Amino acid sequence: MKKELWRKSVLKRLIISFILILMPIYILSIVIYDLGISTLRKEISNSIVSQLSFYRDSLENDINRVRTLEIELVNDKDLNRLAAVPESLDSIQQMERMLRVQQRLYAVKNSSKYIGDIYVMVPALERTISATSVSEFDRAQYDRIKNLDSQPDAAMDENVIKYMTVSYPFSYAVRKEKLFIIVIEISKDKVVEALQSMTQNPKEGVMFVNKKNKSIIAANNTDLNQNVYNQIASMDNGAQVVHVNNTRYLAVSITSSVFNSTLSKYLPEDSVFHDLEKYSKWFLLLTVSAVVIIVLYSIYMYQFIHKPIGKLASSFKKVEKGDFDINIDHRHNDEFRYIYHRFNSMVDNLKNLVDQVYKQKILVQKSEMKQLQSQIRPHFLYNSFFILNTMARVGDYENLEIFTEQLGQYFQFITRNAADEVTIEKEINHARVYSEIQAMRFSNQIKVRFDPLPDSFKPLIVPRLILQPVIENAFEHGLTMSNGKGLLIISFDKLENEYRIVVEDNGSNLDQHILETMRKSLDDNSESAEVTGLQNIHQRLKLKFGPLSGLSLEKGEAGGLRVTITIMQEKEEQNV
Repeated sequence: MKKELWRKSVLKRLIISFILILMPIYILSIVIYDLGISTLRKEISNSIVSQLSFYRDSLENDINRVRTLEIELVNDKDLNRLAAVPESLDSIQQMERMLRVQQRLYAVKNSSKYIGDIYVMVPALERTISATSVSEFDRAQYDRIKNLDSQPDAAMDENVIKYMTVSYPFSYAVRKEKLFIIVIEISKDKVVEALQSMTQNPKEGVMFVNKKNKSIIAANNTDLNQNVYNQIASMDNGAQVVHVNNTRYLAVSITSSVFNSTLSKYLPEDSVFHDLEKYSKWFLLLTVSAVVIIVLYSIYMYQFIHKPIGKLASSFKKVEKGDFDINIDHRHNDEFRYIYHRFNSMVDNLKNLVDQVYKQKILVQKSEMKQLQSQIRPHFLYNSFFILNTMARVGDYENLEIFTEQLGQYFQFITRNAADEVTIEKEINHARVYSEIQAMRFSNQIKVRFDPLPDSFKPLIVPRLILQPVIENAFEHGLTMSNGKGLLIISFDKLENEYRIVVEDNGSNLDQHILETMRKSLDDNSESAEVTGLQNIHQRLKLKFGPLSGLSLEKGEAGGLRVTITIMQEKEEQNV
């Protein structure tokens, strides 16, 4: 019941309505916040992509320019003369031409900070000419670099990120042996130094990853590089969030066709989006503010609406229970003060009406109940003397003592208990004694089956003599003509707040016309109508328990009259 009242509470409805009003605003705030954060994340990611693209383009442009200079060296006259016909030159001429080639190589090397070394390998001269020196020809190195010449785009080494080679003549079909091979080594250290310039704190990382052999050139050589690469290996261009060691990293990758590699940068997400935390704090403040507003609104509604309504509802409950000595007041000069004032006036008027009408009605009903009940007492007294007379006349002295003791118990209940109402248990015991008396009288003709009283019936308080007259009616009108096969059954049944006592006999002289006449007589309250025992009980039960209580008559399965005594016990209502 309490749960139902709370479900219908005005306070709950007001709070839910207020929350529903705030909910669209709050949802709209969440949408705007998410859109703003998403836009900022996208802009930051694009900024990192632009930074990487700028570095990649700068590096590739520098390498392509160096590549052009390298190809131009192929047409150097001094280099071609030294490589093609070195025997036509004396030692001094060879030295002069090698010095001029060195000057050209030195100029190319100084044109880019990424060049670690540049040299020309001349098999016919058996010399390797670099920008700073002339050394002996290394056949093993020559053969290794000659093989790289067929794939000039990329070659990874421990200390060199890329070989750039060009040989002359360009095709093996022209000459079996190359005249010379020009080799430019891109310095790994210089590239790493450039990568380090792209990081701002130790937690960030930038790396080149070769797509073929999966080797990594990174600004900081840690295991973190490999862990990040394992998660972004399938990504060519773009940004994504990766998790490494319970830390979220923003990883951005772009491809480099010149190096046949992927340039990637990763950095902790909290460092990238650190400035966005203030927006999260503001949104958290918005959420807390909404909760505080709802709580304050709820308290306000409780104090100024729910509490006065609850006080008024509680006062109504007291009035329903008959407490008219109640006066309520409201300290604020609002609508509730007016309602309280009118309530107090209503209670005063009700109190006067109760004094004048209700109490008089109660007295009249009690007087009527006593008058109806008094009609029953002589009835059994007459029959008792007839039974005593019969037993004495037939000489049934053996059962006379038992009968007189039972009769004494019966009249003790009638005469010593002046109360108008008794417990159902006493009423049933009294009816049971009466049944035993009658069963003794008709021992050879009538059998009585009296079921035990259920425990759920015992708390009932009922008017006196509501069952014994019904049993008496069954003996007198239903069982006396049973020819030795009479049966009387008294049983009990309960359905929620409805208690039933069923008295049924197997009398054979009941037809439908008699049954309808008996039913009509129960509710005949005219002054000229004769008040029978059943009508007496029916009226008393209605006065006590309400219009749904009383007697109901029907033909039983055994063929006789079935009388059901119904007592409706109202449930107590819970306070609001």
